[in-house]
Amino acid sequence: MKTIFNTGGHWYRGNLHMHTTQSDGKIPGKEAARIYKDAGYDFIALTDHLLQSETIEAADFLQLAGCELDTGSERNPVQEPVYHIIGVGMTKKMEFEHSKKSHPQEMIDAIRDAGGYAILAHPFWSLTDPAAVCTLKGLSAAEIYNTFSGMPWNARPESSFYFDLWAQKGLLMPVTAADDSHLYDGEQTRAYMMVNSSSLSAKDICTAIGAGNFYASQGPRFENISLSSFGGTQSIEVTCSAVEKIIFYSDTIYCNDRVAVSKGDRTLISAKYTVKQTDHFVRIELIDRAGRHAWSSPFGVGDDD
Repeated sequence: MKTIFNTGGHWYRGNLHMHTTQSDGKIPGKEAARIYKDAGYDFIALTDHLLQSETIEAADFLQLAGCELDTGSERNPVQEPVYHIIGVGMTKKMEFEHSKKSHPQEMIDAIRDAGGYAILAHPFWSLTDPAAVCTLKGLSAAEIYNTFSGMPWNARPESSFYFDLWAQKGLLMPVTAADDSHLYDGEQTRAYMMVNSSSLSAKDICTAIGAGNFYASQGPRFENISLSSFGGTQSIEVTCSAVEKIIFYSDTIYCNDRVAVSKGDRTLISAKYTVKQTDHFVRIELIDRAGRHAWSSPFGVGDDD
């Protein structure tokens, strides 16, 4: 048996996409940090456009260095594809000359060369070509959910189908979720990533992010995901907080045990799924009775596991 998460550390809640008055946000960085700290978050990154923030460490709250880089035309995304790339955890100043004609790989390389991790922001909102993302190297994650991309501020907040298309092509993209806070008018403190780390230091949180030891959520919690084999058949068991539905997504088009649904007043705290011979990946989604979701990253199963 193996587990998908390394749960030997502590779970920390963080938001790695938010803006301040340094770019197009409505409040200063110190006020934004206070809002998230008061809401029970453990870490954030201030990711203003084209402006790299600094790392600030304290015993009970961590601010990682952050920045948002972008390329393309929002008016003509077909001819000039739109990419927004979040950089977090940089340990030195990025060297990047911004242009709307910049290639996304240049942005990823600049972030990584500065010691940071690159996250693809809101791919569905940006109408990003999923096949083009498969050609990029060095992404540490992509946003499966972006609060500010949703109503009433915008549309297309959830990008979950991208992760299945990527996984079908062999790209097991880790998932994160973020608020992309701008207005601080209801979109803040609603979506986040949960990172299992040995401590709340910048070094340990970034190490856990680099290892993919996290999941995305709006409220539900994953406790563990285990993968076991017996008699040539693999099975997956997930344990979690109380939810209404547990969904096992894979590249098998139809199967009758993909969705576990609670009955009556009962809730689910676990579910099992038998891996099909036609499965090459699985990712798991939780939905609670308030309609809030949590998403695991896709992971390999079957002969390719």
